Amino acid sequence: MPVSERHEILNLVTSESFAAGDIILMEGEATNDLLIVRQGTVEVYVSKDGVRIPITTLGPTSYFGEMSVFDDYPRSANVAAVTDVVAFRIDRQSFRTFLKANPAVLFQMCTIFSHRLRNTNTALAKR
Repeated sequence: MPVSERHEILNLVTSESFAAGDIILMEGEATNDLLIVRQGTVEVYVSKDGVRIPITTLGPTSYFGEMSVFDDYPRSANVAAVTDVVAFRIDRQSFRTFLKANPAVLFQMCTIFSHRLRNTNTALAKR
């Protein structure tokens, strides 16, 4: 993201800290915020029959929770802090307003969505 857009988005976020092991988002929750990892590492996973199924691990500058910014469905996965984490949180409406003013960021997000979907397809094909 260009520096000007980074400064603009920083005016819209709140900072939160999580200890290693904390659950940041829960599958099935009806929340709609996007989080950006500032420091630390998080694991995205789903649970099936009490078994934890890892999806990916994300570190600084990665984001999660983005699907809820675009749709009204509950969270599709859990996110837990692997290490101590500092994350920026931005609510749906603020982020949508930001995207309308900065459409290049939306295009960058679509590239990441596509990459994540390809990785999911590859992982499913290996099962």
